[in-house]
Amino acid sequence: MAADEHNEDGQADADNLVVLSKSARRRRTRARALATWGETAEQTRARRTALFKAQALACGFSRVGVARAQALPQAQAHLEAWLAAGHHGTMTWLADDVARRCDPLRVVPGAQSVVVLALDYDSAAPRTREVALQAEDRAWISRYAWGDDYHLVAEKRLKQLEIALTTALKPELGEHFRGPGGPIQPFKALRDLRWMVDHGPMLEREWAVRAGLGWRGKHTLVVHPRHGSLFFLACLVTSIDLEPDAPIGDFCGSCTACLDACPTQAIVAPYIVDARRCISHTTIETLGEIPVQERQLVGDQVFGCDICQDVCPWNRFSQPGDPAFAPRPGLVAPRLDDLLALDADSFARQFAQNPVKRRGLAGLQDNARAVREQRSTLRKQ
Repeated sequence: MAADEHNEDGQADADNLVVLSKSARRRRTRARALATWGETAEQTRARRTALFKAQALACGFSRVGVARAQALPQAQAHLEAWLAAGHHGTMTWLADDVARRCDPLRVVPGAQSVVVLALDYDSAAPRTREVALQAEDRAWISRYAWGDDYHLVAEKRLKQLEIALTTALKPELGEHFRGPGGPIQPFKALRDLRWMVDHGPMLEREWAVRAGLGWRGKHTLVVHPRHGSLFFLACLVTSIDLEPDAPIGDFCGSCTACLDACPTQAIVAPYIVDARRCISHTTIETLGEIPVQERQLVGDQVFGCDICQDVCPWNRFSQPGDPAFAPRPGLVAPRLDDLLALDADSFARQFAQNPVKRRGLAGLQDNARAVREQRSTLRKQ
C-alpha cells in the first residue's frame, strides 16, 4: 500500500494495522453512521439546538428560546423579598423550596440548558374597555380562559416534543451520552429532559427573559416587541448542551400605562405586584366565597383580569393565537344572569377542559354576585 493512501475518512489507513474484534467493528460502524461523526462540539451543539427549535415549532409552539442553565441568586433574593412582604397572598406553594425553584441543576442534575416555549393566545375579540360591561350587565372572563386550558394543550404538545426529541437524539446519545461532569450513561428522558407548565419548580418568566423571548414588563409579565404579552410559557430543562439565545433589552421606558390603569393598584411599584390586591388573585385563587373585605376588588371581573395587558402599547403587535384558545360561545363578556343561571350540568359542559373549571360553579357564581353587589353599591352612592 502506498504511504499516502487514505481510507474513506481521509485518515491514514492505520486501522488496518489493528485487528478489531467483531463487536468493536460493529461499534465503529454505528459511530460512523451517527450525525456526530466528524462534528466538532460546536457543530453538534448548533445542530441539536436547531433540532430542538424545529421540533418545538412542529409540535405547535409559537416561539422557542434557549438559556444556559445556572443558579439565579439575584432572582432568588428578589423572590425571597417578595415572599417576605406577603405579596404572594394565598399562593403558599410559591414559598416551597425557593432554592430549588431558582436553580435548574436541582431540577435536572447536570442541567446545561433551559428551553423556554411560548404559546400565543390572543384573538380578534374586543379588549376589556371596548365592551359596555356595566350598561349591558355583563362581566369579564380573562381572555386566556376563553378556550381550552393551556395546561392541557401545552402538556400534550410537550409530550409530543419529548417523543420527537428522544427519537431523534437517542441513537447518537445512547451509551455515549455524558452530562457535564457525570459518567457516560444511556440517555434517559425522565432524567435528562424534564418539562413543566406552570406547576414545576421553575421561574418561567425569568427564564423567558434569559432565553430572549422578551423582557419583564412593569406589570411583571413578559413582553415581546413583535408579539406583545399575550402568550403562555412552558419550560424544558435538559442536560443536553444547547446554544443560548441573547436576551432582549427592556423597552418599557417611561411608560406607566399598566400601573395607572390597574383599578386596585396591585402593581405597587414597577415590576412588583401585590397579589393580595390583584383581581386575578381574588377571582381565581380564593377558596370558597370571596371574603367581605375583598369583594370590592372584583370590579367587572368574574375570572381573572386583562386590564394591565389591554392598556400595554406593545399588545398592539400581539399575534393571533393558537386555535385551541379561540373563544368558546358565551365566554366573551358573559351576561351575569346567564352565569347565575348555570346548574352543575351546564357548567360542566360549558367549561369542560377550560381554566374556569378550576374555580368551580359555586366559586364562579360567588364572583358574579360580588360583581353585582359592587355595582349596586356604586349606584346607591
